[in-house]
Amino acid sequence: MNLIKVKIIFIFKGNLIYQMITALKKFSLFKICLERILLLSIFLTFFSCSSSKSSNDEQDSNVLIVDNDIDWSEFIEYSKGNIPVILISVHGGTLSPEWISDRSCSGAVTVKDDNTLELAKETEEALSLIEASPYVVLNKISRKKIDLNRSLEDSNCGDRTTEEYWDLFHKKVSEYKEEIERLFGKGLILDLHGHGHSIQRIELGYLLSKSNLSENDESLNSDDITSLSSIKNLAANNRSGINHSELLRGEKSFGTLLDNKGYPAVPSKIDTHPNSGELYFTGGYNTFTYGSRTQGNIDAIQLEINKKGVREDLNQVEDFASALSNVIIEYLSEHYGDYN
Repeated sequence: MNLIKVKIIFIFKGNLIYQMITALKKFSLFKICLERILLLSIFLTFFSCSSSKSSNDEQDSNVLIVDNDIDWSEFIEYSKGNIPVILISVHGGTLSPEWISDRSCSGAVTVKDDNTLELAKETEEALSLIEASPYVVLNKISRKKIDLNRSLEDSNCGDRTTEEYWDLFHKKVSEYKEEIERLFGKGLILDLHGHGHSIQRIELGYLLSKSNLSENDESLNSDDITSLSSIKNLAANNRSGINHSELLRGEKSFGTLLDNKGYPAVPSKIDTHPNSGELYFTGGYNTFTYGSRTQGNIDAIQLEINKKGVREDLNQVEDFASALSNVIIEYLSEHYGDYN
């Protein structure tokens, strides 16, 4: 009897152990399966995210391709010349494509410099009549859309649509600058603008402050100030052998030559510097980037042109263009060489 009980107990316990072992095996198999499922899930999730990212990248790439398909040639005019002068106009454009956002960020100036684009064209035409064609790079897009007298980052208020156009414009200026330096050794860039200040005179920007310009001749000729000038190379190497202060406000300065034509300018012999409290533009991105202050043999002057009597209408623009073309030739002949 006892032997039978022992057998029953042994069988019972044996079955129980067997079931436990089987259960453990199943649990282990389940655990392995679960681990594999989790790994597969993680892999699929990662792959899905990667695919999504690729899709977004392709979408961004497609946007850029659309931008690259834009024919920017209708918004810019440029041509080579035969004298070492580049005329630039950036704030006289009127074209406003709807697909370019308006510049509305803090500090964005969007006012149009009336008739400055027309002035550049008329000046080119007047010079061409005496077979002295300047290089020209002219923007026709409204300043509300892009400001080409700013760095790329500041030109568009974050709308990257116009980046390709900014590159096109400035690469063309750089290309012409390099060509002039190669063919002529040195040259001059004139960046044409219009101001609305109360004093009706042309403000010539050499990257020098009102305080700089108010200094005496000795200070103006010092390295401290000459090194800041956008005509630094001309001050060191000019045909007439005159110094920096004379180039700024002497008998043969650009301002005095304009004044002799009936267009008051500062600095000049008569108006040597802006007074304290008077508004005055010293020069912007283009004057700094393309002038000789930092490098090279190409000088630059920013012309901020008053409106009254100069650019109120196209007849005035034509008259001033004729005078400006004569000043350019005289300035070149006096300081750079004979090119006409």
